[in-house]
This record gives sequence, C-alpha cells and structure tokens, in this order.
Amino acid sequence: MSANDKKAICAYVLINIKLGFTEEVIAKLKEIPGITSVAVITGEYDCIVRLETDTLEEMHDRTLDIHIIDGIFETTTSIIQVEFT
Repeated sequence: MSANDKKAICAYVLINIKLGFTEEVIAKLKEIPGITSVAVITGEYDCIVRLETDTLEEMHDRTLDIHIIDGIFETTTSIIQVEFT
C-alpha cells in the first residue's frame, strides 16, 4: 500500500484470545476488510491488528466484527492521532 492509498482513520486493536483459539481467531481477523496487519505478541495482550478505514462509522463496524469472533474475550482499540514514519 502506498502513502496515497492510506485510509483516513487508522487504529491498533489489542486483543486477548481464549487459550486454544489463536489460529482460528487469526484466520477470522484476516478476513475482515480494513485489517492490514495481524501479529501475535507477548505481554498483556495476545494479538495486535492494524485497522484502516475511511470513516469512524466504518471503524466502529469493523471493531464490532472483531468483537463477535469466537475466542476473543477482550479488546482495546487505540486510534492513531499522528503517525511518524
């Protein structure tokens, strides 16, 4: 994706996954439009995704799509205000 293709609203979603559901959850996350990156991480959360949308309404819809995935029990969404590259 080039800089000109970037969406207007970007966020990182930190996700906690029930034990034994990681592969299933990651497969489902990769199907959601707007998710550009999925990574398994260490620490307080199990997974982080980058979500890019055109509007806040679309961001809301995509986070709802994430919430209904079986195996996810907690999320924290952080919208990017300013990004430095």
